[in-house]
Amino acid sequence: MKDKERLFKLLRDSVETPQESFAVEEMICKVEGIMPPIKTVTDTKKTFNGINFYRDGRGNYLCSITLHRFIWQYVNGEIPDGYEIHHRDLNHDNNDISNLQLLTTEEHKQLHKELKKNIKPVMKKKKFVCVYCGKEYEAFHAGINKYCSSECRYAAAREIYDETRICPQCGKPFSAYKYGKQKFCSRECLFASLRKHEIKKCLVCGKEMSFRQSRNRKYCSQECYHKTKHKNSIR
Repeated sequence: MKDKERLFKLLRDSVETPQESFAVEEMICKVEGIMPPIKTVTDTKKTFNGINFYRDGRGNYLCSITLHRFIWQYVNGEIPDGYEIHHRDLNHDNNDISNLQLLTTEEHKQLHKELKKNIKPVMKKKKFVCVYCGKEYEAFHAGINKYCSSECRYAAAREIYDETRICPQCGKPFSAYKYGKQKFCSRECLFASLRKHEIKKCLVCGKEMSFRQSRNRKYCSQECYHKTKHKNSIR
């Protein structure tokens, strides 16, 4: 034992660079059967054997290889093809070698399927009161805008955004969007209004003519229109 300690001391004293120091400590840990500690630097950063690993979106710590795979290879050697490393307690922060297990890809997938079935939480419905009608209802959550049904939600929206207007064609009141441009209660009233004709007099010859209200014609024919153009050009 003393000779081993002397050898380790000589090795540590002979190093000159941090890289050599890491290599020596790694060799000593393997000889002693001791795994280097996993140091937590921040919530998203861990250090093992002088290498920095950063947490990804799935909760694994990653460098060029994931931390748990690196630790398994450090202790047990290369991982065979078709095999994966499983966290026994499903906690990716716990990368101790005792928490890691070598499984085939199929075994790993099947194990996680069974675990998901067993740990799936049983959700219970809670009681809520509708903010529109005051009715008490049961649901897993308060729902959209805290209404008991889509009817109450739409009714509340109509009170806020709708207003009553009078159709100029049939005279009936109808509900329309407050900030919209709807003037008629239906498409039938709209088309009926477009079909309406009114009597106008030609501005040149005075002849009466019938046109749709939407049209802004002032002359009965092209001859009358060209007469006004001729008068304007003489001036």
